[in-house]
Amino acid sequence: MGKVIVFGNHKGGVGKSTLAVLYAYWLADLQQQSVCVIDLDAQANSSKSLARFATGIESAQLFHPQARAPQVPGATEDAQRIVLVPGSRHLAEIELGPPDKVIPAFRGCLLEAVQRFDAVVVDTPPALGLRMSAALIGADAVACPIELEAYSIDGMADMLKTIFGVRKRYNPRLRLGGILLNRFNAHSQRQKAALQHLALGFAEFVIPARISTRSAIPEALASGVPVWRLPRTAAREASLEVMAAFELLHQRVVAPDAIPRRAEPLA
Repeated sequence: MGKVIVFGNHKGGVGKSTLAVLYAYWLADLQQQSVCVIDLDAQANSSKSLARFATGIESAQLFHPQARAPQVPGATEDAQRIVLVPGSRHLAEIELGPPDKVIPAFRGCLLEAVQRFDAVVVDTPPALGLRMSAALIGADAVACPIELEAYSIDGMADMLKTIFGVRKRYNPRLRLGGILLNRFNAHSQRQKAALQHLALGFAEFVIPARISTRSAIPEALASGVPVWRLPRTAAREASLEVMAAFELLHQRVVAPDAIPRRAEPLA
């Protein structure tokens, strides 16, 4: 069976969709895995980057009874190992649905997807609601991208409480894959101070790698390719950082015993 990896954060603008897309490419290109990407964000940023892999169904349909997960593509080319279930404006309507029907329907689709794919990557909206709850209830691990700013760190405490709460009440197999440090600026004293603050409360959850602010990453995704396929010298350093972070994340996803199981994220 495959693994369900959710990319989530209560705060928007931290690069959640960017890293979800890059992780899907990393799994397909470097791990030779078949990957189903489910975009649950109504802004559909992941869907724009992966538009050429879109299926004939939208992610909003996965919350309805009788819904079915997509099939694994038949092509053998690396990039064609990815299948996208795109987001749309219809996702906002899911938040108004009955939880006792919406959540089980989506969970059923996830269970079906992990029987067909090596990995399922879910990009969630930047707010706790039925879509994020359904994703966490059906997930194996959560990756939490964070930008080293005060507001992002404050929001991380709420996100971790959500993760541990879901694990305690609904999904005992759920693990925190790790906090991913994104858009890091080594010359920023403010970010260095924020990093120290983050280490005080969340050190055991932080993946020991940093992804810096680099123009090559959005440029590559705008072209519909991962950064390591961008034919530019500037993309090499960005690629090394991204790959190092994903290798550490992947180790935690496939070896859940290595992930901390503290009952609460804060004392």
